[in-house]
Amino acid sequence: MKVFPQISLMFILVAALLTGCDEGEAQNPDGPVTIQQYNQLENRMEFDDVIDMLGQPDLINFKENTEDEVEFIDENTLYSWDGAAPDSGITLRFRDGKLSSKEQVGLE
Repeated sequence: MKVFPQISLMFILVAALLTGCDEGEAQNPDGPVTIQQYNQLENRMEFDDVIDMLGQPDLINFKENTEDEVEFIDENTLYSWDGAAPDSGITLRFRDGKLSSKEQVGLE
């Protein structure tokens, strides 16, 4: 019987699917922000790279964002995203178009 190759192939397919799911959670633009996404943010990241990773912010200076595409405004502007956990989110500040500080509340 040639059961071993079939079992090996099934194991590889299941492992690939599970790995793909994990990566999808960490990279879900325009959805609620996860702790995995927050942990991937690094100081000096370009504004556009952050937007590509997180999607458009939900709030700008604590006011609802109604724009389809947000551009960097200035270093006094705070950008916020809702988190995946209840009552959670992140707030980012940029200087010269690069991430300068990040804060999170309630992400799990």
